[in-house]
Amino acid sequence: MTPLTNTRKTRLTLASSQVPPVQAPKPRRATKPELKTDELFVGTREIHILHNEDTYRLSITKQGKLILTK
Repeated sequence: MTPLTNTRKTRLTLASSQVPPVQAPKPRRATKPELKTDELFVGTREIHILHNEDTYRLSITKQGKLILTK
Protein backbone atom coordinates (compact mmCIF):
# COMPACT_ATOMS: atom_id res chain seq x y z
CA MET A 1 0.00 0.00 0.00
CA THR A 2 1.40 3.42 -0.88
CA PRO A 3 1.15 6.27 1.60
CA LEU A 4 -0.76 9.40 0.66
CA THR A 5 1.71 12.08 -0.32
CA ASN A 6 -0.58 15.13 -0.36
CA THR A 7 -2.40 15.44 2.96
CA ARG A 8 -2.61 19.24 2.92
CA LYS A 9 -6.16 20.59 3.15
CA THR A 10 -7.13 23.73 1.31
CA ARG A 11 -9.38 26.14 3.15
CA LEU A 12 -11.65 28.53 1.30
CA THR A 13 -12.61 31.73 3.08
CA LEU A 14 -15.07 34.36 1.92
CA ALA A 15 -15.52 37.89 3.11
CA SER A 16 -18.82 38.41 4.93
CA SER A 17 -20.05 40.59 2.07
CA GLN A 18 -19.66 37.64 -0.31
CA VAL A 19 -21.69 35.18 1.75
CA PRO A 20 -25.35 35.16 0.69
CA PRO A 21 -27.83 35.55 3.58
CA VAL A 22 -29.56 32.39 4.68
CA GLN A 23 -33.32 32.66 4.44
CA ALA A 24 -35.57 30.45 6.49
CA PRO A 25 -38.14 28.60 4.42
CA LYS A 26 -41.65 30.01 4.57
CA PRO A 27 -44.01 27.88 6.66
CA ARG A 28 -46.47 25.94 4.54
CA ARG A 29 -50.11 26.53 5.24
CA ALA A 30 -52.40 23.62 4.88
CA THR A 31 -55.13 24.34 2.41
CA LYS A 32 -58.60 23.79 3.76
CA PRO A 33 -61.54 22.87 1.59
CA GLU A 34 -63.97 25.72 0.95
CA LEU A 35 -67.63 25.26 0.21
CA LYS A 36 -69.93 28.06 -0.86
CA THR A 37 -73.29 28.18 0.86
CA ASP A 38 -75.17 28.60 -2.42
CA GLU A 39 -73.58 25.32 -3.57
CA LEU A 40 -74.49 23.60 -0.29
CA PHE A 41 -78.03 24.81 0.15
CA VAL A 42 -79.13 24.78 -3.54
CA GLY A 43 -82.52 26.47 -3.28
CA THR A 44 -83.25 25.67 0.38
CA ARG A 45 -82.50 27.43 3.67
CA GLU A 46 -81.70 24.30 5.69
CA ILE A 47 -79.55 21.18 5.30
CA HIS A 48 -78.94 18.19 7.55
CA ILE A 49 -75.40 17.02 8.35
CA LEU A 50 -74.61 13.56 9.72
CA HIS A 51 -71.61 13.53 12.07
CA ASN A 52 -70.61 10.62 14.36
CA GLU A 53 -74.10 9.12 14.08
CA ASP A 54 -75.71 12.42 15.10
CA THR A 55 -77.75 14.67 12.82
CA TYR A 56 -77.09 18.41 12.85
CA ARG A 57 -79.18 21.05 11.14
CA LEU A 58 -77.45 23.95 9.39
CA SER A 59 -79.83 26.75 8.51
CA ILE A 60 -79.66 30.27 7.07
CA THR A 61 -81.47 32.97 9.07
CA LYS A 62 -83.46 35.86 7.61
CA GLN A 63 -80.40 38.06 8.25
CA GLY A 64 -78.23 35.68 6.19
CA LYS A 65 -76.33 34.17 9.13
CA LEU A 66 -75.72 30.46 9.70
CA ILE A 67 -77.02 28.51 12.69
CA LEU A 68 -75.90 24.97 13.49
CA THR A 69 -78.15 23.01 15.88
CA LYS A 70 -78.16 19.41 17.07
